[in-house]
Amino acid sequence: MQHFDERSGEERLQTTSDSVARSTFPAAAYPGPSDAQDLGHGAGQAKGRFIFLDELRGLAALSVVLLHASQIFSFRLNSHSYLAVDFFFCLSGFVLANGYDQTLKSGALGSKAFFLKRVVRLYPMIVVGVGLGVIASQVALTPRIALADVSILAVGALLLLPLGLLVGQEAFAINNPLWSICFEMVASVAYGCIARRRFHFWYEIAAIALLAAALFQVVMLEGGIGPVGFASWRAFLEGFIRVGFSFLAGVLIFRWRIYQRVGAAPPQIPLFMLIAVLFSPFSVPNDIYDFICIAVIIPIVVALAAAVPQGAERPFAFYLGQLSYPLYAVHLPVIQFGDHFQNLTDGFIPLPVTVGGTLLVAVGVAHFLHGCFDAPLRTYLCRKFPLN
Repeated sequence: MQHFDERSGEERLQTTSDSVARSTFPAAAYPGPSDAQDLGHGAGQAKGRFIFLDELRGLAALSVVLLHASQIFSFRLNSHSYLAVDFFFCLSGFVLANGYDQTLKSGALGSKAFFLKRVVRLYPMIVVGVGLGVIASQVALTPRIALADVSILAVGALLLLPLGLLVGQEAFAINNPLWSICFEMVASVAYGCIARRRFHFWYEIAAIALLAAALFQVVMLEGGIGPVGFASWRAFLEGFIRVGFSFLAGVLIFRWRIYQRVGAAPPQIPLFMLIAVLFSPFSVPNDIYDFICIAVIIPIVVALAAAVPQGAERPFAFYLGQLSYPLYAVHLPVIQFGDHFQNLTDGFIPLPVTVGGTLLVAVGVAHFLHGCFDAPLRTYLCRKFPLN
């Protein structure tokens, strides 16, 4: 079985963002990491300018949850939702460039402060996700993970190190979506270190072309992007190419002002394009399909979504953006608990009822954690540490 895992406006669209001893999902978010909340603040733009990106990120995170549920509860779902992680990575690059390019280049924000911002944004939910994963590994999984292995997996997850590979598991088997958050952090650190430097346009062209060529080789070698980032040592190393291409594509969409050049776009176009990518009903070779989606369609979706005109308030879109990262970080252990409950009842409760109830619980837990833990703690940490 494989597990996807997501990740990642500056600090709420991450992505980002996305569990089990042997994961069930072919790849990635968020989503994920999640940065929409502070989207555009660093660039002096009105809050919510790219609010439609929040909506797409939330929908992508929900697609990851649905895919994990289908694999753990064993019901059929024709989905490529592992590509949501590549959407999160591209989105993160765009959002971070929008929020920090100017402040990093001008020196108004140092690399250390930028790194602390990312730690404050990501780590509260990482800790919760690891804690729930540890409990699920001893209560909800059959067979249980040995306590000695659990300790290694938990420490590795907290440090965002792929220690699961040392004990014959996937890289972050205690809560597999954390693998994408690991690469989100890597991309953020790399961006913070080099964003202040100015590169010639042709250097950027060369970098994205080389990464595209390397990405093509990876998907051909693996037969798709699904396991890249967590399934083995080779797949983990290939994950740097996976995040590198999509993250840089997002950065360049902002720097080259592509989202401004395409003109005002109706929201239905990027919305339907993303849904088609994640839930294509057609039978196609995974390698070619994944490469085309990552290299072409997903960057177009991000550019078009950023070009959607700022209109009336979209509270549901804003809420989806807020919910996406907590949901991405904790949904897998919650689904594992739901599956354990279904096994305990020995089928007395119909499976659709258990699945529906479990998904509602996952959303409820994410809602509670965002309002009562993640957001208040991050607010406190931002006051306590000088992050500007």
